[in-house]
Amino acid sequence: MSEDKNKKLFEAKIITLGDGQVGKSSLIMRYIDNSFTLNYLSTIGVDSKYKRVKINGEEIKAKIFDTAGQERFKSITSDYLRKANGMLLVYDVTHRPSYNNIEKWIDSLKEETGQKMIPAVLIANKKDLTNERVISEDEGKELAQKYELTEHFYETSCSTGENVQKAFGDLIEQIYNKYGKKATSSNIQIRKRNKTKEKKKFC
Repeated sequence: MSEDKNKKLFEAKIITLGDGQVGKSSLIMRYIDNSFTLNYLSTIGVDSKYKRVKINGEEIKAKIFDTAGQERFKSITSDYLRKANGMLLVYDVTHRPSYNNIEKWIDSLKEETGQKMIPAVLIANKKDLTNERVISEDEGKELAQKYELTEHFYETSCSTGENVQKAFGDLIEQIYNKYGKKATSSNIQIRKRNKTKEKKKFC
């Protein structure tokens, strides 16, 4: 079947939020390439990756903004907060400050969007490091409940890949259900109108 080259794909624009070293880049690498390395360099500013996925039979493009967690990059991250229509909130189960700072990242989003929440998932990363763990799964569930993300909370491991695909898939489906169906429907209507005009032109 030939691909419709004129078809504009809906974009799920995802921003990753969380402190530095929680594993945001590794999560993206595992999701995009199904790979993992211990020698991943820290993100400077904002990087972006792409992946085409299918949701309910509809092909869409996931555009993922990988943000630095350092305070000096806050102004850069703010620009991308306004562009995003979904967010991946990440903390490290071996580092309590990253857990405590999730509220700070949510406040940053609300500040940029006028208190509007967008589709989100909460990720407790590095669950494979059991001997170093300081944040329990129950604490993660409490945090998820606080922000009404109980059904969108995942404990993940970039090393093993556990729950990484599920977490991204959940978020992308949320985004599509909230924004994409309407956009897809509009594109179909526009194409139908264009075809009607073409027929009239050559009659």
